[in-house]
Amino acid sequence: MKNRSCRLWVYSLLGLLVTSCADLPQTNHLTVAGLTFHNATASPIHNAKLSVHKTHGMIGCGVILPYKECSTTFPRRQYQGNAITVTWQQAGQTWSLTNVPVDLPEHPIPGRPTTARVTLGENGSVTAKLIQLPADAPHTMSLEPERP
Repeated sequence: MKNRSCRLWVYSLLGLLVTSCADLPQTNHLTVAGLTFHNATASPIHNAKLSVHKTHGMIGCGVILPYKECSTTFPRRQYQGNAITVTWQQAGQTWSLTNVPVDLPEHPIPGRPTTARVTLGENGSVTAKLIQLPADAPHTMSLEPERP
């Protein structure tokens, strides 16, 4: 009887783990087709760069004015969830953050490309997320929020 209840407990735990994993965002069908750096500060940013450790890929922008963006596009690539480093210079200081987490779309639509949005904030803060583009939008569209 003890062996049977132990097996039941193990199967219940496995069922819970499988169910929990099903709720995690899936990355195997996400593609990335562009990058936008957003300067969320009151001073210019210079030499913003995103590096992908595993692939040795790098993409960057020279100057980003206060509260503005720098965007670029590239051929679609499969998103693999590799670690990234973001570096930039601002007000005479160099900032570098490694293993920056990337927020993924909650309910990604297969086949619809995403663009990476990296927001550079005050005191060296950085956030990164993938934004899924509308079906009819070119992947060169601006992600800059409308200002009143």
